[in-house]
Amino acid sequence: MTSPRSESAHGSRRGAAVPIPTIVKHPGAPAWGLGFLVEERDGKRFFDFEDGRSHSIAKDFWDKLEAVELTTDEARATEVRIREIREKASAPQKKAPRRAAPTPPKTSFEEQVVQFEKDYPGGFAGDVFVAKERGVAPAAGEAEAPKKKSKAPVEAAIAAARTLLAKAELAALVAEGKHADVAERMRKVQKSATGLLHPLGDVIPFEKLAAERYPAVAEGVLDLLHGEGELAARFDRYVGVLAQDKLGTWPLVTVLVALASPADNAFVKPSYYEKQAAVLGFDLAYERVPSASAYGRMLELSRLVKGRLEEKGLAPRDLLDVYTFMVRTLR
Repeated sequence: MTSPRSESAHGSRRGAAVPIPTIVKHPGAPAWGLGFLVEERDGKRFFDFEDGRSHSIAKDFWDKLEAVELTTDEARATEVRIREIREKASAPQKKAPRRAAPTPPKTSFEEQVVQFEKDYPGGFAGDVFVAKERGVAPAAGEAEAPKKKSKAPVEAAIAAARTLLAKAELAALVAEGKHADVAERMRKVQKSATGLLHPLGDVIPFEKLAAERYPAVAEGVLDLLHGEGELAARFDRYVGVLAQDKLGTWPLVTVLVALASPADNAFVKPSYYEKQAAVLGFDLAYERVPSASAYGRMLELSRLVKGRLEEKGLAPRDLLDVYTFMVRTLR
């Protein structure tokens, strides 16, 4: 037997004609966002959530959900918004057309290495590379972006990400509802990453993020950087969060995770990856819209280049060094 959605957030009936939606949240799954009760049957309650998915909750776990106190108008507006998200997520997705394969650069990997060693004597550990590209890690207590922009800010940006976006601090801010503070920390890290993000194309659009979107973005970045489960699922959820504000670009999607864990994750500006893939004959199968599957291929290419560099006697610290190698030798 199916029970129609006809209860208030307190469980009492408020009129069958225009029922007040039951709006809830799951403290153990903040990335789901808010949800509303769709139906109850077979000992389960089915909720549609802001993550665009329907989640069924067995009777033994109903007490894990928390009712969200909203006015009648707010509750109905929330239901409408979630329905729209759910319908969009359920609609058949048209795959974005892939770009035509770029013209292979008139170079080879060996020539890239020769050019790199000419421009950066001593390789990645040399004084020239450190001064021009990498920089040095800031002293303890100076992890945030310096007031004066550095010409080689990578180490400072990594330090900023690890300090400002640490798991314990982000989790505490989200739990306390200080979502604006999380957004501000994200902005500081982005501003520290000069040379990676474009001010007009990346930094400024994120600065214009509406305040009502702070909770979803804050919970999304916590899930991306420190959530449980496979990175692929967390990556796609984060893309979905940013895409709602037209911020789901490759640089914005990858910059924080790359700075937080540069040994394992890559920063992506697709044009350089396309060129490098052409040089190595790698099937990148580039997709304009970021996705976990496409990101997996970007990572595979980055690791391939890292391995090839190591074979040549060069030793990139991480995948950010690999990205710099591609940029400087393929311009």
